[in-house]
Amino acid sequence: MDAAPPSFRDRLAVDVTLTIGGTTYDLAGGGVRHFSLELHSHGFTGVVELVVQDDTAHGGGFEDSLKEPFLGADLVEVSVSVAAVHDQPEVSESPAPIAAHGIATAKSMREVLYRRIPDQPLLVRYYRLEFADPARVLWTQHFPCQLYTDKTPQSIIEEHKGDKISLRYDWSALTQSKPQWFLHLPVGLGASFYDFVVWLVDGGNAVFSYDYDKAQYAITATKAAASSPEALFGDDIDTATLLPPIPPRHVVVVNNSYATAPRSQTVTQDQSATAIRHDHMMRTAISQSVDDAVTAARTRLALGKYEAQLDFARMPTVGVTPGTAISLSAANRWNASSALVSPTWRVRQLSIEGTMPQLPFDKDVQEASTIYTVQIGARLEQSDDPRVSLPAYRGPAYPGYVEGKVYSEKGEEGDKTFHTFQHETTSVDEYTVTIPLWEDQKVKAPFIPYQGSGNVYVPSYREERVLVALWLERAELAQLLEWREGAALSMDVQGEQILLGKSGTSHTSLSHVYEDDQPVFDVSRKNSSDTSLIRMSEGTLLIQVQEQSEG
Repeated sequence: MDAAPPSFRDRLAVDVTLTIGGTTYDLAGGGVRHFSLELHSHGFTGVVELVVQDDTAHGGGFEDSLKEPFLGADLVEVSVSVAAVHDQPEVSESPAPIAAHGIATAKSMREVLYRRIPDQPLLVRYYRLEFADPARVLWTQHFPCQLYTDKTPQSIIEEHKGDKISLRYDWSALTQSKPQWFLHLPVGLGASFYDFVVWLVDGGNAVFSYDYDKAQYAITATKAAASSPEALFGDDIDTATLLPPIPPRHVVVVNNSYATAPRSQTVTQDQSATAIRHDHMMRTAISQSVDDAVTAARTRLALGKYEAQLDFARMPTVGVTPGTAISLSAANRWNASSALVSPTWRVRQLSIEGTMPQLPFDKDVQEASTIYTVQIGARLEQSDDPRVSLPAYRGPAYPGYVEGKVYSEKGEEGDKTFHTFQHETTSVDEYTVTIPLWEDQKVKAPFIPYQGSGNVYVPSYREERVLVALWLERAELAQLLEWREGAALSMDVQGEQILLGKSGTSHTSLSHVYEDDQPVFDVSRKNSSDTSLIRMSEGTLLIQVQEQSEG
C-alpha cells in the first residue's frame, strides 16, 4: 500500500500473548503501546511494543517475569488480537477480532531508569518484537538438499513442514507419486524451502494461502470459492481508490527443441503489442509436457480485474482479514453509482496500525483496553479475479551435482556390463544410476552418447563411477569420474588404450604405446585362456593366436 491511510482514534482491546519455552505470558491491553500488522492472503508480518512494570524491589506489586526468558534463546511465539471495544450502532453483533499468530524474528528490550529518585530505580521495561507467519520465519531458514524416489510431493513437503506449521492440501499434482523429486537448496545459492514451495506453486498455477481463523496454510489447485459476503457500511470508509490492472503486452511462444518432434506454439492474448513476446524453451520427448506448458502460459496471460484500495474512517463493522468476502451496497449508505457496488469483493491485503498517545508509562497498563490512534487500509480483489497473489521468492538453481554408480542387472558381480531400461511413457532407453549418498536410491538418465562422438558406442558400465546432474524430476550423466581397471597405461610408454568387454578375462583392447621411442599398435582379444593378437611395430606385422596355459 503506497500511501498511509488516514487516522482515527478509538478504544481497542489489544491482547498479546507470548509463548517462550512452553510458558505463556499475557500482556494486558493497556500495556501494548504500539502494534502494526500487515496481513496478506499468504501470510503476515507484525510489530508489537510492550511496557511492563517491575517495582517489587521498592515495595510495589508489579513484577516483570518476562525479562529472563525474553533475553534467552528459546523460540518466541507471538499472538496478537485486535478488537474494537464499542460496537457501531449499525451492527447487531461484534465483528471477529483481527488476529495473527506468528514467530518472533527480532526482539529488543529497553530499561528505563528514573533519575528523579536518588538510587535511580528501574521501574519499567519496554519490549519490542517483530514477528511473521511461521512458514516465512522457519522455512526461510531451511535449506535441504535431498533426493526422493517414488514418493508424492505432498509426503515430501510434510516431511519438511515442521511441528509449528499446519498445512492443508487440495491439489492433485501433489498426490501423484514421482519417480524422482530432488530438493536442491544449498544455502549459498539463497533459495530456501519457503522459496521452493512458492516456486512450485507458482509453476503449477496453484494457490498458496493462509487461513487466519484456523492459523493454517493451504496449497490448492484453485482459489477458494467466495463465501457469503459481509456487508460493509459506507461510514466505515474514508476513501476508496479503484486500481485498474495494466495488462501484459506480450504473447508467449512455447518452443520444444526435441529434434525428432520439434514444436513451436504461440499463446496469444488480445492486449498484446506487435512483436513483443516471451519465449519459453524446453526439450522433452513427452508431448503432454508441451501441452501443459501451453496451458500454463494461457492461464498466466489471463487478464485481471480492477482492484480497490479502502482506507477506513473507523474500525470496520465486519471482519476484514484476508480471504473474507465483502460487499458495498447502496442499502448500506454507499453511492449506488459507484463501481464498488456491483462486484463481490475479497480482501487480499490488510494493514492495521495502532499507537497510544504519549502518556505516563503507567497509564492504562493494567487495563484491558485503551485509546489508540489507528490507521487501517485494505486491498480488495474481485472474487472472480483469476490472478493469484503469491509472496516474492527466489527460484531454486538446478542442476545439482552428485556422484553415482551405473546400475546393471546383466552379468555377474564385477563384470563391466551395461543395461538399458525403457521409459514406460516415451519408450526411450535409459540408464539406471544408484546414488550412494542417499541410501542407493535409483534415478533414470537418458541412454545417450554423453562422451565423445555418436559414432563411438561405448556405454557406461556396471558400477562405473559417474557425476550425475539432478534436476527436480530428471537426471543426466554429466561426467565419467574414473578410468576402468586395466585401461590406464604406464606413463613410461606414453600410450593410449581403449578397453572393451565385460571383465578382466573376457575383453578386447586397442592400444598405442611407444617402445624404444617407436610406436607400437596392438589389437588384443582375450577370452579366458584363448588369446588373439595383432601387433604392428617398426618393420613388423604380427598376427598371433594361442591358448595360454594357467600361470
